[in-house]
Amino acid sequence: MVYRTTQKMAQRKEANRAHLLEVAIGLFGKHGYHATTVPMIVKASGGSTGSFYFYFRNKEDVFAAALEEFSERIAAALNAAIASAEGGLLQRMRAAVERLVLFMAENPDEARILIVESSGLSPRLQKIRRKTVDSHSRAVEMALSQLPSAHPPLDAGLVARCWVGSVYESVFHWLEQPAARRPPAKTVARAVADFNLRGAGAL
Repeated sequence: MVYRTTQKMAQRKEANRAHLLEVAIGLFGKHGYHATTVPMIVKASGGSTGSFYFYFRNKEDVFAAALEEFSERIAAALNAAIASAEGGLLQRMRAAVERLVLFMAENPDEARILIVESSGLSPRLQKIRRKTVDSHSRAVEMALSQLPSAHPPLDAGLVARCWVGSVYESVFHWLEQPAARRPPAKTVARAVADFNLRGAGAL
């Protein structure tokens, strides 16, 4: 007998996996990678241990899925921001910086996972983290190389790394402050964009 997966079954499986992933992200964002355990994820999800291991091999696997999904969502958000930006290259670069800051502020658990928790873990997780950072840096480097010759960066690759680093560090600083003391995310986004554009000689 051949068992076929119906569309309804596939949708249910995807919904179950998404729920586990959402719960895991919340726990990783709140407690950190090392303090979060599979039993904690299972309990918070209201599911079973068997269900967890049906979708993920272990804690590293679900953390990797969280990183990869967030990276894809960041890319989609940045592409949309760049596509809708009015004006030329500088306006698109500003839109990308501001959207990246705002997107992370809107998704603090995922941002903490990417910026804080993913650093210094296993080679697999480090590779995913570096892939995300490298993708951002390459996009910035490409944009910087297209700036008018009147504003040449000293080294597009180096400036791009500084550019991305300033975004990550600014968001980290924002996340570490008590919610009541945080400045508006839009204010931070504009400040980081201004800083980066000036540093690249574009303002």
